[in-house]
Amino acid sequence: MYIKVSSLVLGVLAILGAAALVLLIMALMKLFKVLSNVNGILERNEKNIDQVLASLPKATDNIVELSDNIKVVSEVVTETAASAIDAKENIEDYISIIRDIFSIIKKVFLK
Repeated sequence: MYIKVSSLVLGVLAILGAAALVLLIMALMKLFKVLSNVNGILERNEKNIDQVLASLPKATDNIVELSDNIKVVSEVVTETAASAIDAKENIEDYISIIRDIFSIIKKVFLK
C-alpha cells in the first residue's frame, strides 16, 4: 500500500483549504459582530447625530466669523506694535535731548 505524491499533495491542500475556510468564517463572524455593534451605537445615538448634523452649518458660520474677527484683531495688534516701536524711537530721541539739556545746565552751574 503506497500513497501517491499527488494524493498527498491534494490531501494537504484540502486540509489547508478547510482551515482557511474555517478562518474566513471566524473572521466574517467577528466582522458581523463589529458591524452589529456599530449599528447599535448608531441607533442609540440617532437623535444626537441628527442634532449635530443640523447644527453644523451654524457652527461653520461661527467659525468663519471667528476667523474674520481674528484677522481684524491681528491687524490691530500689528498696527499697535508698529506704533509702539515708533513711540520707543521718539522716547529715545526725547531722552537724549533731555540728557543734553541737563548736561548743559550742569556745565553752566558748575562754572
